[in-house]
Amino acid sequence: MPRLPRCTLFVLLFAGGCALTPAGGENGGNSGNPPPAGGSQAGGATAASTSTPAGNSGGAGGNSGGSTVASAGGSSGGSTASSSAAPACVPNVTNLVTGKTLICDSDPSLNPDIEIQGSFYPYGDGSSCVTANPFCSPTAGCCISGTTVVDPTYAKWGCGIGLGLNTSSGAASVKSVYSGPVQCFDITLTGSSGNNEVRIGFTQSAATTNQVAPYTSVAAFTNGWTGRVCFNSSECPVWATAAQCTKAVGTEGTPYDMQIQISAGSTAASVGAFNVCVTDIAPVINPGTTGTTNSCSTVSGQGTLSGQYDAAHVTCNGQDYIVQNNEWGSTAGQTITYGPGTNFKVTVQNGTGVGGAPASYPSIFIGANGGRSTAGSGLPKAVSALGTVQTSWTWAANGASGAYNAAYDVWFSTSSAGDPSLSAPSGGYLMVWLYKPTANSPIGSMIKSATIGGQDWNVWYGNNSSNGKPCVSYVAQQNLNSLSFDLNQFIQDAVTRGYVQSSWSLTNVFSGFEIWSGGVGLQTTDFAVTVQ
Repeated sequence: MPRLPRCTLFVLLFAGGCALTPAGGENGGNSGNPPPAGGSQAGGATAASTSTPAGNSGGAGGNSGGSTVASAGGSSGGSTASSSAAPACVPNVTNLVTGKTLICDSDPSLNPDIEIQGSFYPYGDGSSCVTANPFCSPTAGCCISGTTVVDPTYAKWGCGIGLGLNTSSGAASVKSVYSGPVQCFDITLTGSSGNNEVRIGFTQSAATTNQVAPYTSVAAFTNGWTGRVCFNSSECPVWATAAQCTKAVGTEGTPYDMQIQISAGSTAASVGAFNVCVTDIAPVINPGTTGTTNSCSTVSGQGTLSGQYDAAHVTCNGQDYIVQNNEWGSTAGQTITYGPGTNFKVTVQNGTGVGGAPASYPSIFIGANGGRSTAGSGLPKAVSALGTVQTSWTWAANGASGAYNAAYDVWFSTSSAGDPSLSAPSGGYLMVWLYKPTANSPIGSMIKSATIGGQDWNVWYGNNSSNGKPCVSYVAQQNLNSLSFDLNQFIQDAVTRGYVQSSWSLTNVFSGFEIWSGGVGLQTTDFAVTVQ
């Protein structure tokens, strides 16, 4: 196989990155071990209320709500949260976090009427969590803190913040399935989850005993997290039985509550002190259908890739993509499953990067390189002629341990015809890192910061040591699990800085995970690119 000069100090096959790690550097990960025999139990944590103003939802603390987003390893117990009085409720259809526990955004007079009524409540295992006092405030949001520990019995599984989506008012409140227009939520968390994985999920019934809620996994963070979580992208964990978690893949399911859970892992590297607040929950009514796996009306391509450089075509709504295993830096073995549509997941990864180079870059792309091409991509296209390059990507850690990033890799050619037969760009590279591990960095050095698409980024720049090609990397200052944006904004910023030439042509857009170690569970659930 031809080797591909990549934007690090090493070479990469079939997809580049711009990553460099100090020798021995590794970011501690999270555990995604299955539950003990007998499966995961989600206990019925009940949050009591005492009084409710007419027309408002259940009292502060929220109503019954067990932890159905099961902890790493699998057992969710129950604790009781209570309050003495329900504060006044103030509607806010743009951000559900108002500083009050009550949510009263179900009113035909609201524009839009998002039909959400309920309340925030804390829940936990009884030992891992401290609830802020007050639990919710206008300045901090709704907050929890504490310390998780390794517990082989899974009794100390962690704690979380819950929100009823459709709960009747009154002391004897009743939970019902949410059937309003909202499909997703743009969520902002502040603080640090420590080494703990965060699971954002949706309970599927009012009765949660012995149930596991489908969820989206968020990798451990130390400086907050922002991302989009949708009903249809939250999935049942592989260790849950069909009786415990019933939601079908790609459907919205039957959401009752949202739960944001700090999940204790099964190793010392996946537990510890945390302090997390939710400050923004923005309802999204029309998230669009720009190629997300779960919104594909027509798909093709599904299977498993285990060969070192195996690749396969998939389509979503007629757009052609290529998924690649790309275990370029190791021969220890890696397997990914893919499809239907633009979805893939790392199920086996035995490699370890050598000398700072990643072991692999499992990814999905549009464009042409190494004798492979996707149909109808609109590439190559001159940088000077680009209108928009709309793209969306949602990924999940699913308890993955080890060291990895989540990054776009974008290639440019000096030729208007591109470099369809080459395994490296003749022009240069641009990367967009949504997630950066602690001990791994792009090539070169950080030169400045930038605000693009409403997000803050650190800008790195250096040259590929094997071919001298320039590489500019934009690293999110706050880790992101989901982002929908115009990639051309980054490209034109790089042109302005002199790192990309307007005479070049855009040839390839990849997204995936550079893995230095671990990585089992990493998953792309949503990817799309449209070049105009």
